[in-house]
Amino acid sequence: MKPAESRRLALEKSADELASAIEALSEEKDPPFEIAGADHGEMLTNVLLAQRIRERIDRGEDAKDAFRAVMGEVRAVVSND
Repeated sequence: MKPAESRRLALEKSADELASAIEALSEEKDPPFEIAGADHGEMLTNVLLAQRIRERIDRGEDAKDAFRAVMGEVRAVVSND
């Protein structure tokens, strides 16, 4: 997972573009645009996080706040407390 890549994608791509990439990667096809990642799995993780950030931005949340909120949710899951 590359948080900076997820942020870049959320800021540069529309919700529809992200959905297209998710569909392609889910079928183990190459995405329609450049996504950083070692393999399709890492690319899919990056674009799924970008989609969550983009959804918050589209609802009117500030991009920085949306990124922090989504990454906070990820940290809570990963820390597994």
